[in-house]
Formats: sequence, structure tokens, C-alpha cells
Amino acid sequence: MAWDDRLGRRIKLRTLAILQETVAAGSMAKAARALAMTQPAVSYAIAELEQVLGVALLDRTPQGVTATVYGEALVRRGAVMINELRQGVDDIAFLADPGAGEIRVGATPPMSALAAAAIKRLARRHPRMVFHLIVEPTDTLLRQLQRRGIELAVSRMLEPAAPEGFSAEILFHDRLAVIAGRHNPWTRRRRVTLADLMPGPWALPPAEGFLGPLIRAAFAAHGLDAPRPTVITASTYTLAMLAAGGRFLFIHPEAMLRIPPGHPELAAVPVELPQARNPIGLLRLRERTASPVAGVFAAALQDVVREAGLGRPVPRNLRRKRMAERSPAG
Repeated sequence: MAWDDRLGRRIKLRTLAILQETVAAGSMAKAARALAMTQPAVSYAIAELEQVLGVALLDRTPQGVTATVYGEALVRRGAVMINELRQGVDDIAFLADPGAGEIRVGATPPMSALAAAAIKRLARRHPRMVFHLIVEPTDTLLRQLQRRGIELAVSRMLEPAAPEGFSAEILFHDRLAVIAGRHNPWTRRRRVTLADLMPGPWALPPAEGFLGPLIRAAFAAHGLDAPRPTVITASTYTLAMLAAGGRFLFIHPEAMLRIPPGHPELAAVPVELPQARNPIGLLRLRERTASPVAGVFAAALQDVVREAGLGRPVPRNLRRKRMAERSPAG
């Protein structure tokens, strides 16, 4: 089939939204309830769309419905179109009233504190602004960007260059650090090696995750295998709680110790992790025009980075002060 004005007039945005909801729900009855429609109306709308396109969009069974390959293609492209239109409406709302904008952003779990700090800053200035924050691994955020589910993503990058199809603004360069509870004896030592820390106990992210190869490379540079973890979790919150409440060690971006400034429960162990410094980027689709509210959010992120001193080493006099604060004699 070829696209023409006649076909364009017969494919309605509302029908695409009905198809999208039906595929997501796996049932016309469930989709009808979610859309406040009758089930026959949902069935008729999809049947009409199938007639226009000349292909079956759904496989219908007594257990429900699933998308055919044709249905999957239309839902995927339709989601992009619906999200772009929604973004256009959000842009108009922001231009009409900059204090009442709406934005959808993503962040990896380690960078969620950075995104939250920017949101907190903007929420004070614009109390009616609405933020949708998605916290997922990098690969999931890239898919969300492609589908227009989010407009921006804050993530660690393996290389300064953005992945193909994306553009990146480098916010700062961050290193990985061995992190422990503030009162853990390792944080009061002046010299520590990775070999000293091998017995643990360790709480580490999954080996197949984004940080896994970076952690293995850091230990391999010292001729060591990565330590055997007692706990394996991708949850930044869980890692922090295990370290703060006991003797656990974990490896994480050092930025988490700067936001909030001077983390009250955690501290870095004075050991260098080689080959573990990477750019933190603000990613977006290359061909997508940035919305006005995205520019405001990016500026807030830059303010947070600058004021927190992210990417810069802790000044020597401040390190001595912190060491004195941790000393039992102090």
C-alpha cells in the first residue's frame, strides 16, 4: 500500500490510541474500560482500521488479543506520533505559561539523585511544573528516547561520543569509588589497596549490568578478579542502606557522595579505581527538536553540577578536614 491523502484522512489519531491501549491491555474489554468506551465500539474501530489498511492488526483468541506483526509495526510508529503530538501540546502550554510546563526525563539509578536535585530546584521556582522521572538502566532509557516516551536521559557513557542516532551534552566526568558507611573502619585508613578490600563483604550490581564490565576492568588492572559479592542488586537505595547500616562495601559513581553535599551516611574508601572514570551525559534524540522546558531542565542540571563541584576532586584541605572528622580522636 502507498501513503496518500485518502489513506491519511481515514487513519484517525483516536483509532491509533484505541489500538495502542488494546494491545497493551491484551483484551478489548479491558481497553474499553480504560478508555471509557463500550467493547463493541473498540472492536468496530479496530476492524475499520484493519479494513483501511487491508491487513489483520490483532490475533483474536478466547483468552484475549495479541498484535500481529502488522499491528506491532503500527503501534510502534503510532506511539511515536502520539508522543510527539503530546510534546507539541506541552510546548504550547509552556510557551503560554512557562511556570506550568511538563517534561518527561529519564535517569539511571546512580544518576537519579542528580535528576532529583534539578527537579527540586525547578519545583521551587515553578510550583505548577510537572515532572515525569523514569529511573531505568541505560539501554531501557535509550529505547524510551527512541519511542519518544522521554525527552532527555541522564546516564553514564562508556565513550565521549553519543550512541548512533543520539546527541549528548557532557555534564561532567565522574569516577567510580569504593563506598562504605561513614563509620566503617576502612574510611579512616590513609592507604588502602583493592587487595586489602577483597574479603568484603561486598554488595555489587549485576555482573551483566552497565557497571559490571567497568568494575571487572578496575580490579583486573591490579591483577585481581572482581570480588565475590554477598549481595547482588541494581538498587542504589539498597546498596546505600547495606553500607550505611553495616560493614558492606559497594562500588558506585562518586557523584552520589556529592548530592546531597557531604552525604550524611556514606563515605569513599581512600583507594583508587583505575580505568573507572567516564563521562556523564545528557542524552537526547539527534533529530528531535528540543522543547523549551527541556532547555530549562538542562540549565538546572548544569547549575546543580557546578554548585556540587561534580567531576572535580575533593580539595586537599577539605579531605584533611573530613579525615579529622572521622578520626576517633576528633
